[in-house]
This record gives sequence, structure tokens and C-alpha cells, in this order.
Amino acid sequence: MAQPTRAEVIEAELQRIIPIVVVGLVVLLAGLFLLYLSTIATWMPFVIGVIVTIAGVGIAGYGGWQYMQLNNLPSYRVLCPYCEKPTTFLAPPTEDYSCEHCHRIVAVEAGQIVPPLVLVCRHCGAPQKVSPRAKMFICDNCNGQNDLKPARPGVAAAPAGAAEESVEYMTYDLVLVEAGHNTDEVLEILCTVLAAPRDHCRGILKDLPMVILVDLPRRKADSYRRMLREAGAIAEVHPTGQYRPPAKQGM
Repeated sequence: MAQPTRAEVIEAELQRIIPIVVVGLVVLLAGLFLLYLSTIATWMPFVIGVIVTIAGVGIAGYGGWQYMQLNNLPSYRVLCPYCEKPTTFLAPPTEDYSCEHCHRIVAVEAGQIVPPLVLVCRHCGAPQKVSPRAKMFICDNCNGQNDLKPARPGVAAAPAGAAEESVEYMTYDLVLVEAGHNTDEVLEILCTVLAAPRDHCRGILKDLPMVILVDLPRRKADSYRRMLREAGAIAEVHPTGQYRPPAKQGM
């Protein structure tokens, strides 16, 4: 099981503590009602209301005390070697973990962060930070695939673009099919993703469906599609060059 972050531990503890506090408050309200009832009904003993009220205060107080103890949890910040943002644990990490910000896998050996390799993309020459565990990487600059696996002895390397290449290393196009009802939010996403002015993006929304991004690695294409779908739009991912827009009907 992966080592949990401090935020994950606190979330799990809150899921346990909140029901305790809720039960305590319900019991407290029941006790107060019994106290009130004992003042208007002679058959209701006053002492029962007192006991139930004290029990409710005790249960709710115990839950509140446990909540306060969450502030005393130890905090150990680890900087991601890729995005240089911190992930907080209860203790130094002892195994590989996923950064909370960039979601890259950070390698850990003997309690120490293993620095990433700085490799040059063989397609565009851009330097890239690559995990020492990686077998391949996709360049953030040109989306080119760089295979890090050494060739097996006696086996000739396959030519570029050979049919045996895994479909996971293909590039993909992002297609915006419909903008949905929340066009303002979709427009903001388009401006951010395309780095284009609002007028240009507004024109795209008037001429759908349209391929808005091409030659993306699968993870980027899926990420953008998810952003658009969460905004209410309909977006699709197709292998590069294979999307065929539906024929427009004549007037």
C-alpha cells in the first residue's frame, strides 16, 4: 500500500470523527428534550434527561477533541524534483510516490529522493526531466516519443513508424463536438488551452464540430477532454488524422 500523504490521513480521520460528533449532537438534543419534557410531565424523571444530556456532551466533546488533535499531526514536506512543489507526509517517504501537483512518480530509494535524469529529446533537442524508473518518455515540447529501452542483443531495431509500435505511443487529436449550455466556462478553457484571444475562441464555438488540438500524447488529450466535459461540453479524442466530421446537411 502506498504511503499516504498528510492530507489523505486527515481526510480519513475526518470521515471517522464527523459521525461521532453528529451522534453526540443528536444525543445532546435528545437529552435537552427530555429535560424539557420532565418539567411538563411528572412521569418523566429529571435525572434521565440529565444523564442523556451529559452523554451527548461527552460524545460530541470527544469527537471535537479528536478533531483538535489533527493539528498536532507531524508534517514532513518533500519537494517534487519535477515541479518543485511540496507534498506533505507524516514522515519521510520510504517508497515511490505520486506528486500531488504534477502527478509524476517521484522515485525514492533508502529514504532519499532520487533526482530525475535530464535527457535531451532526440526529435527536437529540448531537455527533459525524466524519472530514473522510466522506460520511455514523451517530450513536453514536441510530443515525440523517446524509447529508453536498450536494444536486446542480436535483435535489429525496428524502423521508425513500424507497425509493431504500441498504440499507446500514438498521437491524438482533440475534437470539440458541442459546447453545451455553459459556454462561458468552455470559452475560458479554450482560451487557456489554445492560448488564444476570446474572439478567436468564440468563433470556434460557432463552427462545431472542430478539431481544436492535434498531435497530442494520450494523457494530454484525455486531460483536456476531461476539462471540457466537466464544463458541460462534448469532446472526443481520435488518433491523429482519423477524425472525419459529419457531412453538413444542405439548407
